Amino acid sequence: MPNTFSKSIGHKRIYSVIKMETDFLVIGSGIAGLNFAIKAAGRGNVLLITKAQLKEANSFYAQGGLAAVFGKDDSVKDHVRDTLRAGDGLSNRKMALILAKEAPARIKELEKMGVKFNKAKDDFKLSREAVHSRARIVHASDITGRRIEEALVKKAEKAKKITILEHHMAISLITAKKRCIGSRVISIKDNKIIDIFANNTILAAGGIGCLYEKTTNPDISTGDGIALAFRAGAVLEDMEFIQFHPTMLHNSNPPFLISETLRGEGALLKNSKGKAYMKKYHRDGELAPRDVVARFSEVEMKKTHAKNIFLDITHLDSKYLKKRFPNIYEECLKYKIDITKQMIPVSPAAHYICGGIKADSYGRTSIKNLYAIGECACTGLHGADRLASNSITEGLVVGARLAKKLAGGRIAKKKLDKIRLAKEKNGRLDKMKKQLQKIMWSNVGIIRNKKGLNSALEKIKKIEARLRVIKKKKVNEKIVELENMLLVGKIIAIAASRRKESRGTHFFQEYHERYDNIWQRHLLIDKEHYKLR
Repeated sequence: MPNTFSKSIGHKRIYSVIKMETDFLVIGSGIAGLNFAIKAAGRGNVLLITKAQLKEANSFYAQGGLAAVFGKDDSVKDHVRDTLRAGDGLSNRKMALILAKEAPARIKELEKMGVKFNKAKDDFKLSREAVHSRARIVHASDITGRRIEEALVKKAEKAKKITILEHHMAISLITAKKRCIGSRVISIKDNKIIDIFANNTILAAGGIGCLYEKTTNPDISTGDGIALAFRAGAVLEDMEFIQFHPTMLHNSNPPFLISETLRGEGALLKNSKGKAYMKKYHRDGELAPRDVVARFSEVEMKKTHAKNIFLDITHLDSKYLKKRFPNIYEECLKYKIDITKQMIPVSPAAHYICGGIKADSYGRTSIKNLYAIGECACTGLHGADRLASNSITEGLVVGARLAKKLAGGRIAKKKLDKIRLAKEKNGRLDKMKKQLQKIMWSNVGIIRNKKGLNSALEKIKKIEARLRVIKKKKVNEKIVELENMLLVGKIIAIAASRRKESRGTHFFQEYHERYDNIWQRHLLIDKEHYKLR
């Protein structure tokens, strides 16, 4: 790595920039990014960056599993049908078919890599989750994401053509002639700038959960990939559709998800008076689509003036529960909750963005040589609401398809301006971040209305103005991260205010019906304008 030159100007530093080159630059170290990197390493040099530790990714915390057709009573047709049903009229049928056909092969690859999934003799032991008409969830107890992530990390670290940079954050994409040629990156630990030039840049930077006051996501999920792509001119799609998971362990810190598979095993949701309520709202009860369960759980909490509801799984045998859900059992014990004897206090929380960077089934975006995979991408698969356990499967499928398409080549370069860097105490930034999270939860959450959305936009713009004053003086990863959060929050609020109907995860009080004749289409947004397709 070349030496850098820096000169001091007061408390600031202006750095000359380290320059690096690679065939494939992967931004993000979740399951989608790691799996792509491993597959692409056979076609060229891969440089993978992550703003935290290698394993600290959203998918590491995934409990449920991967949806795929392995059951004798299941079929590709059934999986497609269930995906379309969950998507509430907006899922891409072609993408759903690709996923259903290719998912089994991707899961078998993981097994060969050493991931130990639960088995029943020689077959996968399959569980069922909401909206699935069949048991088709392949899982590794209740720590599926962790098991997959650990296996991929182990393989990536051994690969000779993969270089991994932890604690490095992409702050902008480098473009030239309507083509992405790499990314400018901050090395967080030593506060240096690196310009990475790449023939192919792959965004696998995860979701946006931390825009909200309550979320199941780790604190790295701040919408960075979506913000990077938008500023570079990429088209975004379906940004109004945010999935709220009905059952986060109430008041858990760090946030802890109570997997939907408990409801698949027969757990009942009960209000603060101990009464089960989902059957009166939907014929599928606890296994209704997630948006329905989250919304009516919110309704029950307001009716009973409670801050949480309860999940009751005490009817199952205690030995079975401990074996099937060891992680959930142990985590709840930390909060003095024995799930074999007590109901679990839970509440809805922001979980997953169904929209994102518009991409096709190979991850190709509207910018040449820029690709998006995993949660930051929107292939159209999820539509207005994601089918449970389709997300990791999608990241694996699209990443594998992309790796087969790409190859190394001539790396273009571009001279960039120097920027000023400095360390900023995080007090002001943390306060602004918490303000944004409260705004998003209160006004752009499970139930939305005109007044709330307009208020959110006004308040976000005021915080942006305050941040611009700080940014004039200095730039670091915390400032860029907050800037990303504000931008993505504003885009979500704009998209939500534009879609004047209720569909999937988007519930608009003034327009509480679904209007297919007008709104069975996608909302596209880029820097210049937004439009419907």
